[in-house]
Amino acid sequence: MKRVKGAAIVVLAVGMLLSATAWAAEKEASGVREAQGGVETLELKDGAAKQPVVKTALNESQRQALEKIYQIVPELKELSVKGVSDEGDSTWEVFLSDSAGDAAPMHTFARLAFETDTGELIMFDIQNPDWASAELPASGLAKEKAADFARRVLGDKMKDYQMNNQISYSGGGSQDDKGNKITWASANVQFERLINGIPFLNSGIRVGVDAAGHVTEYYTEGYFKRNDKDSIKDGEPDPAVFPDPALAVTKQAAEEVYADLLKMKLNYVERQPLRYLKPGEEEVETRPVLEYIPTTYAFIDAVTGKPLDESQEQQSTSLISLAGEGKKLVAGTPEEAAALLAAETGIDISGMKLMREDEMEDHLKSGIKVKEYSWRSEPQTGNKDVPDYNTMRYLDLNMLADTGQIIGFSLYDESGRGKKATISRETAQETAIQFVQKYLEQGTAELEMCVYSTQETIPNWVDMNKLKDNGVRPAFHFTFTYTHQGVPVSDRLYSVTVDGITGRVRAYYNGNSSSPVTLPDSKNIVTAEAAKAEFLKSLPLRLVYVWPEFFDQKAPKPLLVYMPDYSYGGQYIDALTGKTMTLETK
Repeated sequence: MKRVKGAAIVVLAVGMLLSATAWAAEKEASGVREAQGGVETLELKDGAAKQPVVKTALNESQRQALEKIYQIVPELKELSVKGVSDEGDSTWEVFLSDSAGDAAPMHTFARLAFETDTGELIMFDIQNPDWASAELPASGLAKEKAADFARRVLGDKMKDYQMNNQISYSGGGSQDDKGNKITWASANVQFERLINGIPFLNSGIRVGVDAAGHVTEYYTEGYFKRNDKDSIKDGEPDPAVFPDPALAVTKQAAEEVYADLLKMKLNYVERQPLRYLKPGEEEVETRPVLEYIPTTYAFIDAVTGKPLDESQEQQSTSLISLAGEGKKLVAGTPEEAAALLAAETGIDISGMKLMREDEMEDHLKSGIKVKEYSWRSEPQTGNKDVPDYNTMRYLDLNMLADTGQIIGFSLYDESGRGKKATISRETAQETAIQFVQKYLEQGTAELEMCVYSTQETIPNWVDMNKLKDNGVRPAFHFTFTYTHQGVPVSDRLYSVTVDGITGRVRAYYNGNSSSPVTLPDSKNIVTAEAAKAEFLKSLPLRLVYVWPEFFDQKAPKPLLVYMPDYSYGGQYIDALTGKTMTLETK
């Protein structure tokens, strides 16, 4: 059984305070890797996995907490307790199911987590085959059901939250060994925590609602960190440590500063979706577009009225010309692919085991099917014979199903996290160029090269001495994007990651496997200034609190900032019309 939820983990906009580009590209920050059987196994990036629980007895306080949720979700009463975990200091979890012990995906499964001291629900997720549907709920229904559920869970604490007007969408599915499939779709309603009447983006609640009005998910921000020994333990936020909103400059003053910083850049997209992909759909209609995008995501310190230094980092880009050799990485089996990688990059998978093999279709590129493989090493034995997950290695590899061409691979090596790079950016850039040049289409290509380093994204308030075991492994990331009429085509690119310690290529992606489409002419377009005005209109600044974090460290104090409302990402500015376009949900 496998269920993938598109909004399983929310990355706060506060991440942009550190580096919008590095947070998006450093895939090693991902959390949940896989789910097996009827009990989800959460595998963290330090390699430590929460093992499936075996305890099935509830104590009295746990029984009372669960009984309260039975009143809110009566369907849970029909399920049996399959496992209870109360090993953490602050939370406990319970797994419910109507199965008789097998792991068939057509059973109902539910997982709930509670605060140990208060008994308050902090996480709820259910998959019920009888509720399966690929339809999305109307926004009004989703908001109504989500608000009612949150109110019944939070009680009087509901006054400390406000609903965000924007809705996101997610979905997933299950398949049994006979090929029977069922799919889910839900609208996700976000409730923002209020401090001094101002939204605090590090804290909030997300509620998922399906087309029939069932609540399928309830998630409290930061839940997965509660019992992680390396994570920041947050108690109730003290309003006294948050800057007084009365000290904030006016929104108009912040907008003037932001407008001076904002720069708009032209960008082609060959296959821009016209609407959200529904669960179970293999493809969605697309069209080529020419759009304007911002080149920086600066935030304005509301107290000083000045931009935050750490939010102004921009990608380093340049136009280059390379002579492509047209070489292809082709293999018939995963074993051949691994041997080919070893020969081309030095990646060695000895001691690693093939853990997963999947096939999927690219929903934006009709007819293209991709095979996915994943290898993983076993943890070495550390002190007192305890497994040392900090030495584990993971390798993900993607191949075109019909030709065997390798279009992407990523090596994650847990050792070396928090260390400084031993090679220079210039050396890494030369390595990346030499590598990608071999696999570019044969002939001269005009490309936009973008480069940034994980080392450059660490905020100045971070204690580097504490990053030994918790920081990222140093790396330099490069993208090589084809251009048309001098404008980059964002979905026709190559990316290369060079390891900052070994100096070798550790990740590669070929986004050039589909046939090209006819792109709009870039001559008759609106000006960048007109696009800026439209951007400021469609994404107005809002006053919020953020408390930046970096791994297990937290900034000295929260910040009061003005920032655009990024809560809804399904928008872009059409360069031909100057209008904001919005993805459809139906």
